[in-house]
Amino acid sequence: MKVLLIEDEEHKAEDLTRRLLKTGLAASELTRAIGVRQAVLEVMKGAYDLIIVDMALPTFSSTGDDGSGGGGQAVGGIEILRALSSTKVSTKVIIVTQYPDIIVGGERVRLHQAARVLSAKYRQEVLGAVLYSYKTPEWEAAFDALLGKLKWQ
Repeated sequence: MKVLLIEDEEHKAEDLTRRLLKTGLAASELTRAIGVRQAVLEVMKGAYDLIIVDMALPTFSSTGDDGSGGGGQAVGGIEILRALSSTKVSTKVIIVTQYPDIIVGGERVRLHQAARVLSAKYRQEVLGAVLYSYKTPEWEAAFDALLGKLKWQ
């Protein structure tokens, strides 16, 4: 299984990676992007079986080729979904965010509604949205439940 993890915060990326590796995913099957630009380039390059995306992402990676860095976008994850939609390829997506709702088309969407709304708008199979909270078991259980919907190869 080929997985793209789009997360700019190191501790959160480590937590997510640890959970993914527990499923049996090989580290070589995991690609990480830390900004919108880098993630969009990855999405355009190849098909992923699963994309895990944060909603608030910097525009550019500070470690990217141009080293320019960039400011955070509250809806940076939406840009990733738009890019996926433009490729006309549908993939499985899990949203992991530290916010109780997200902005879609200028409207607030509660996390429990996010999968339905984002799946319809961007023609992706959004499995669900997880409210991440550092060092709490609730987010881990919610994330693991979404991973349980997948067939790991």
